[in-house]
Amino acid sequence: MKNIVIIIILFQSFQSINAQQIFSESQEYTYTKEIMNQGKERPSYVVNLIRAEEKTNDKIATLTITDIELFEDIFITTLENPGLEGISKVIKMEVEYLGCCAHVDAYYYMVKDDNSVTTLPEISNVYCENSDADYQYIFPNQEYGIDDNILETQTFYQTTTTAVKYVNLKQSFAWNNGSIEESKKTTAITAGY
Repeated sequence: MKNIVIIIILFQSFQSINAQQIFSESQEYTYTKEIMNQGKERPSYVVNLIRAEEKTNDKIATLTITDIELFEDIFITTLENPGLEGISKVIKMEVEYLGCCAHVDAYYYMVKDDNSVTTLPEISNVYCENSDADYQYIFPNQEYGIDDNILETQTFYQTTTTAVKYVNLKQSFAWNNGSIEESKKTTAITAGY
């Protein structure tokens, strides 16, 4: 009986650790969207990323959507404890546009322990009918992560499942004393399926 309890505790701990390694839906953050016409033929949206529980106008980030005809939706997810010193979480805001393919712009915001925010460069993906790859950032506490580095990668998936086929490193950023520096050191990442 004692062994069963230990196995259950280990299993739950593994699930908890595993759950922290992926971006998950967040109710903590939301966005506001305002139409800005300014006398132009095509209006645009100004989108503000905000904390959901606060009723203030405390904006974490602001971006402009100029192609409102193809704009579809915004998805917000978070990664708790990404494994970078001084960073409590990473917010990923994905803006989706639909045409013949889905075009998704991903914006990553790293929330420091003092609630200030550091922004990573935008990543864009295009998903068509037979797409089997995407670009993303990988953080130290995620699978394929490297200590004190933020990795911009291209991940290829098996065509019949969502299992990872392999991962290519595109760029590496070193997290050094609270700032991002392009890393001079490159580390190859490969994963089998």
